[in-house]
Amino acid sequence: MKLKNIISAVIVAGAVLTASSCEDMFKVDSKVVLYDYENTLDRATDTVYSVLGIIKNMQKIADRSVLLGEVRGDLVSTSTHANKDLAELYKFDYQNLSKTNRYNKPSDYYAVINNCNFFLAHADTAYTRNRKNVFLKEYIAVLSFRAWTYLQLAQIYGDVYFFYEPILSGDQADEIKKQGKFNIKEIATILLNDFEDRFLDEAVPNYGDLGGETTGSGDKSTTHTSGNFFIPVRIIMGDLALWSEQYGKAAKYYHDYLSGNTNKLITPGIARITWFGSDFIYPDPNGDSYSSTFGDNIKPICYIPMEIDEYNGVVSDLPNIFNSVESNDYWYQLTRSNALTSLSTRQNYCYHNISMQDRLEGDFVRTPKYMTNKYDQEVELRRGDLRLQSILTTKGRTLDEYSSSNLSSVEQKLIKINAEKICLYRNDVVYLRLAEALNRAECPSLAFSILKSGLCYEIIDSHILGYDTDDNPIVDAELERAKSFGIDYTTMDYYNKNFCLYQMGQQGNDGFNRVYYDLENANPMGSADYENVSRTIDGATIYRVNSQIVSNRNSMGSGSPNTMGIHSRGCGDADIDTLYTIGHKLSEMGKPRTGSLQDSILAVEEYIIDEMGLETCFEGYRFGDLMRIAQHRANGSGYDTDFFAEKVASREKATMEDPYGAKDMTLYDRLKDSKNWFLPLE
Repeated sequence: MKLKNIISAVIVAGAVLTASSCEDMFKVDSKVVLYDYENTLDRATDTVYSVLGIIKNMQKIADRSVLLGEVRGDLVSTSTHANKDLAELYKFDYQNLSKTNRYNKPSDYYAVINNCNFFLAHADTAYTRNRKNVFLKEYIAVLSFRAWTYLQLAQIYGDVYFFYEPILSGDQADEIKKQGKFNIKEIATILLNDFEDRFLDEAVPNYGDLGGETTGSGDKSTTHTSGNFFIPVRIIMGDLALWSEQYGKAAKYYHDYLSGNTNKLITPGIARITWFGSDFIYPDPNGDSYSSTFGDNIKPICYIPMEIDEYNGVVSDLPNIFNSVESNDYWYQLTRSNALTSLSTRQNYCYHNISMQDRLEGDFVRTPKYMTNKYDQEVELRRGDLRLQSILTTKGRTLDEYSSSNLSSVEQKLIKINAEKICLYRNDVVYLRLAEALNRAECPSLAFSILKSGLCYEIIDSHILGYDTDDNPIVDAELERAKSFGIDYTTMDYYNKNFCLYQMGQQGNDGFNRVYYDLENANPMGSADYENVSRTIDGATIYRVNSQIVSNRNSMGSGSPNTMGIHSRGCGDADIDTLYTIGHKLSEMGKPRTGSLQDSILAVEEYIIDEMGLETCFEGYRFGDLMRIAQHRANGSGYDTDFFAEKVASREKATMEDPYGAKDMTLYDRLKDSKNWFLPLE
């Protein structure tokens, strides 16, 4: 992506005023502010140019936000070839952090913030054309950029300096320092007040398709849809409300983004990975729709676009850090931790069979079956949850006598990486945060349904959470509680009817339909025998026994699946898993299966934080997720440091049998003080 060329293209394509006043702006190479303080952003060319200039500044913090979110969590481990700065961050000895550590540059975050402040202070938001505010979209986009950057800054440095006005002199900076620092909850509370209800339905800016150029080396950059550079306002408002512990408000913002108030219904879909046979040796190569949603195919909600070569600007270093590539002699720097392996392998993979007769009779209550030999399997990543082995692969490299001794004999590939799109949000991240918010808003069964079954019409209407009807159903008290913060799950036309599926030939059910599980891959009258589908692998005939997710269908066999529990992405049929219930987790915690509301909230929160690890590992969210849950559990008095310390101190010593008992006690004791979580703010 070439931002300099892109900006010129946008200005020409938009046919807005002249670009003469913009020509020299990028020649100002200032870490403080990109623009002359006397310049007023009152022309469309200036506004477009400055917004894309802010995005260009965000490129400098894109990789860092991912790396600092992972290396300080519990899911990654450094290899022996990690650069010294990553290795230093991994130790959490931040009192002795070297002054030259490349990842400790708060000035880059403050540069984004200061340029946002300049834009917000100088953009002419009163300017209208044809009775429409010309710059409102950009104004909201920059508010969102500033809020996201402040949240990142506070997750890295803890208490930080906070200011609204652009700083253009040292004297101004000194005055800011005198005002002291703010914590993330205080910052989120203040920033949320910047957003107004009138912003909620304003579309993000869109300057058309950008990029797609061929470089001098012959490589072609990605073509970007510029609207994907911008954070939807309801998502960033949801984050601000979540960090400020306004849980009902956060749930409302996330819910409204997903449920169709943005003129589109955003469903979880059914991407997942499954086994082919009951021997649990061969994952179905044609059943892995999960891995196909990452890498070059990733379609995040929004992202930071990166350059394809250093000539044009900032290039992502993530492929060099997570992957074995020729330029690093195949020595990757970060890999999965024992804690992540433990989390993945100790999950229960559940499946069940459905016969044609059962289907015709409409009896869909099934007996779950489990992978019983997972502790004996030779390939550990094929135990339990299948997502990790789907997105992270390691294999030996063949070295001959002519190979350099510097080359690694082990090759790692993480397919989640797209070096030209550093993802800020994707759909599952928003769903998981909706679950987090609903749970803390005292709606644990509604929250858990997002993980187990999908929060859909059938679940809400039947009050049955999955097939285990005796364990933690959706309760009326939670539905009433949700109404109190603006989410009415009891209204049948509540979901947007334009996005309904058809069920048995009749339009209805107004929104999300839960998929059901089937062993017939034809129409409801059934002409194909799904139970006898086989595949020859390594000379052996393997018969499919695992169920297939299909949609509720009409009488003609049409219809598309649109929702399932997120846990089913890698754990089979979570919907019928009787070990995956709130009651089961309460029993593990030593509580009655029908525990108190607060006990249920803690139980569901355990499921949520595990699901966040399984679903979003390596994507940069982990430290923030752990920090936020630790904040929730402290009930307004800082952080539950024991929760955080136990997770992170177990990252190298965790096993399937003992995920937290074996800890690095030196690290555990250090992390019991939250001051040691954060980098020094110089």
